[in-house]
Amino acid sequence: MEGMTAWIERDELCLSNPFKSSPERLSKLCGRSQTLFLKNIAELQLFSYVQITLDNSLVFPRCLAWLVYFVGKHDAMDGELSCRVFQLISLMDAQLPQSSNEKVELAVLCFLGQFYKTYVGDQLQPNSEVYARVSEVLGITDDNHALETFMTKVVTNLKYWGRCEPVISRTLQFLNDLSVGYLFLLKKLVKIEAVTFMLQNHTSKHFPFLGISDNSSLSDLRCRTVFYSTLLHLLMVDLGEDEDEFENFMLPLRVSFESVAQLFSDSVVQEEAKRMLIGLARDLRGIAFALNTKTSYTMLFDWIYPTYISVLQRLMAELIRNRSQRFNFDASSPNGILLFREASKIICMYSNQILSPGTLSKDQVYPFKLKGISICYSALKSALCGNYVSFGVFKLYRDNHFDSVLQAFVKMLLSVSHSDLLQYRKLSQSYYPLLECLTQDHMSFITSLEPHILTCILTSISERLTADCTENVWSCCSEVKYINMCTEICGVLVLFDQCKEISQDGQRLLHFMQQNPEVLQQMMSILMNTIIFEDCRNQWSVSRPLPGLILLNEKYFSELRATLITSQPDSKWEVLDQCFRNLMEGVEQNLLVKNRDRFTQNMSVFRRDMAEALRNEVASDPGALDMMS
Repeated sequence: MEGMTAWIERDELCLSNPFKSSPERLSKLCGRSQTLFLKNIAELQLFSYVQITLDNSLVFPRCLAWLVYFVGKHDAMDGELSCRVFQLISLMDAQLPQSSNEKVELAVLCFLGQFYKTYVGDQLQPNSEVYARVSEVLGITDDNHALETFMTKVVTNLKYWGRCEPVISRTLQFLNDLSVGYLFLLKKLVKIEAVTFMLQNHTSKHFPFLGISDNSSLSDLRCRTVFYSTLLHLLMVDLGEDEDEFENFMLPLRVSFESVAQLFSDSVVQEEAKRMLIGLARDLRGIAFALNTKTSYTMLFDWIYPTYISVLQRLMAELIRNRSQRFNFDASSPNGILLFREASKIICMYSNQILSPGTLSKDQVYPFKLKGISICYSALKSALCGNYVSFGVFKLYRDNHFDSVLQAFVKMLLSVSHSDLLQYRKLSQSYYPLLECLTQDHMSFITSLEPHILTCILTSISERLTADCTENVWSCCSEVKYINMCTEICGVLVLFDQCKEISQDGQRLLHFMQQNPEVLQQMMSILMNTIIFEDCRNQWSVSRPLPGLILLNEKYFSELRATLITSQPDSKWEVLDQCFRNLMEGVEQNLLVKNRDRFTQNMSVFRRDMAEALRNEVASDPGALDMMS
């Protein structure tokens, strides 16, 4: 054992991740042949060192963890080593909670995950030497025994490691891997006594990590989402349409709801109430995430509404997300409208709170403001794009919830700088998809905005396009997203520009365009620069807004054209001029689909001819040809 300690101390990489170390490197470290090294490990009575490993001040825990990680690297020794680790698990668990070691527990969980993937299920080989040895020594003869062993370990960890987030997190990840396996294994899994125990007793009394403690951080509560998502996967295996079984499962959450409601009824909200609400929200998010069918989601919706919807005015994002078309309410059901109404109330209320926090330091801006705004944007996008609400109903019946939530979006947008939209990834990933949804399905709202708000929106699109172009990260997804927004907005502007009689909204937009031409001109420069000089991966999408931009900025387009041509040698002027004439050949002064298609066809030829004409110049000085410079 002392020799092993020396080997590990000389190479910390082997301890932290032995799978990244080659057998040759391991063999060199121990100073003997690989076969002899493995033989010596197999002969070690690992479990005889358990008492020593429980002393964290010694190096033995590191040695033991390293040995456990090593199992699974060599088939010839796997059977014997696996038996030793299973015996080690039994001995260590028998001494909980008095003695424990985090490093060894994490190594054991890694081993169990690898053993499950390799030797349990459809990959099980009846003639496997590993499985034969485990069966002979430990009596693990089939899938049922293996799964029982796994689940016993999972329940033990969740009971006794409640205040060790790394072990709980890794244990729940292993449990989640089991819950999303093959169906025939799941049917065996849900019949195991340990699984039945978890489904019937998911409370802090049995699993301390579900409790609320001032000593634990809020980030530790994230484990609860994974836990409940996994439990619901297991529950749904045999649940079907059994509402009584679902009600029984939700009983602990019913108690939590009542406790939170009582605490929030006090005039002063205590820290305990906040933590309880966050934990409950984590639980429900996991449950909602796991329910992917109409039947199962309807059970949850009926359970929540209207009894607990008032308590959930701090949780909604996952509940209103229509994944796998699980929202399929009956034609006579008002549930879709009711769900959107409640979501809009929550977003509006939260936006009012988040926009009045006072002065924030730089390191407080994201956690206290921008993170909440990004969640609101994500929730609103889910509600608008879920296809379970006819938004015309709100106007027809003079219900202001739809208008109010859109105004909340505007208020939050005006409170965020464009640099923040580009700098904070999660904020950007929630804002731009929401904006795409608005420009695609709710252009009447976009056209009703005041000029300064529309300027803010167009500038955010333009700066995102500029950042993508500058960073050379044009991808199909980002192109289509931002270009579609340009196309929709430009199409409406051109329509108003060509109408003899237009609405007040149209007049306001035209005035905006006349007063702020630089925003649209910048977009045109970016797109033309991409077409001519960049590796444009989605040429069709990039070409779609250009006819509208050109019609709105014909003079500026002529200036761009002249600038590019005159920057080249005189001998190329005629060729480049002909390329631009060919680009606009047959293109009419409208944005009909047929006309857009004609422009797109011309664009393909234009891009090829321009590349040929400018090839030598681009090779010698690419920056000289940048139309954005």
